Amino acid sequence: MVCMGTTAVHTPASSNASLGNLAAATPTGRNRAIDLYRVVAMVLVAVGHWLVIAIGTDADGELFARNALEVAPSLGWLTWGFQVMPLFFAVGGFASAMSLDAHRRKRETDQTRTDGDWIVQRLRRLVAPTAVLGAVWIALLAVGAAAGFGGLVGMGAVGAAIPLWFLANYTIDTALAPMMRTFIVRNRVATMSALFAIFSTVEIAHVVFDVPFVHHINWVVGWLLFQMIGFLWRDAALPTGRRLIAIALGLWGAAVALVALGPWTASMIHVGGQPLSPTHPPSIALVLFGLAQTATAIAAAPSVTRWLERNRRAWAVVVAGNSMSMSVYLWHFTAAVAASAGLYAIGMLPSAPIGSTDWWLQKIPVVALALVVLIPIVAAVSRVERSALLAERVAWSGSLSGAIGLALLVSTSIKVWSLGNVGAVAVGAIGVLVATAALRRQRSVDAS
Repeated sequence: MVCMGTTAVHTPASSNASLGNLAAATPTGRNRAIDLYRVVAMVLVAVGHWLVIAIGTDADGELFARNALEVAPSLGWLTWGFQVMPLFFAVGGFASAMSLDAHRRKRETDQTRTDGDWIVQRLRRLVAPTAVLGAVWIALLAVGAAAGFGGLVGMGAVGAAIPLWFLANYTIDTALAPMMRTFIVRNRVATMSALFAIFSTVEIAHVVFDVPFVHHINWVVGWLLFQMIGFLWRDAALPTGRRLIAIALGLWGAAVALVALGPWTASMIHVGGQPLSPTHPPSIALVLFGLAQTATAIAAAPSVTRWLERNRRAWAVVVAGNSMSMSVYLWHFTAAVAASAGLYAIGMLPSAPIGSTDWWLQKIPVVALALVVLIPIVAAVSRVERSALLAERVAWSGSLSGAIGLALLVSTSIKVWSLGNVGAVAVGAIGVLVATAALRRQRSVDAS
């Protein structure tokens, strides 16, 4: 069941009752922890963004929007509780390995199945709800421009695009998953050694020798490392028990030491003006942090799964949460923008110095209203996500290279969308809509 990954019990996407059927039909032995981790990750991302974004008014009453960590860098350590993307990529890797293995097994009796088919099926689940967000913001930009307040709408559109960098990278990982799955099954040590060697070489060239542009390679390699950890987790090829706990503790110590003694800041999210960003692209600081986080989560997974097996109500909540986790991720910043617009209209946006006690108190209504706004938005748009999640399989009529090309179009469009200006928002969102139309070119096959 889940949105960016795990194999589902396929049920026609017609009603919310299907989610109850999914929960009841969960096979014995399923690693339910990965589903809980995905839901928790999306909640933490939303709350973390709501806390760190500083939308307010200055002494002259002018509206501004910035990252609070730019003004209050001492809050950087708080990001260690909210930066969950490494774990999310690992969970996605586990889910992709499980799904891809099942897809390839069925190919033995169903020759319509190809790796390109699998890639496109995954892309549809990503792009369908993203296209809704793009269409809404294109419409809002047009209305704002016609009504004479395009500048304010443009500021909101840029803010709403902030979380999208993740999808650009996740899309590339999805396109590479079949190839990387083959590599790691054939030779785990060689595959992981090669990835770590490439990552380390790029990081040294960037940090030590200041080689321009080379660090962009690690946008792909850095996040791909966590997908590979997910593959190894799925294959039961990682240490377990006390040994894994000891490894996790060692990694936490290394991450803390690197930040305390090295050139990276404590913040594990990107902050403008940093000489070395830990996350844009992934740095050794983020990789150590992410490996520690992932090792801890994997060590806890058996206990988490047993708890979810015993607690049917909790598992039903997890199943329902996964059916809308993508919607929460995509729309939580839009909800914050809408909440801030409403509070701006009545003069209740934070005006105290960022990071001060008064500022935190003034943020309470902002966060609370963002949640109130998000709930009906998710209730409406998650139908698209659920429909894509529960849809019967359709085969891709194009080639493998065509599927990878579409993944590149989706990734590039989302990357442009998240650049941080109104023109990029419009161009990127239109690119996603074009990709959505291309992905709908398909030929029906029997439900799997």
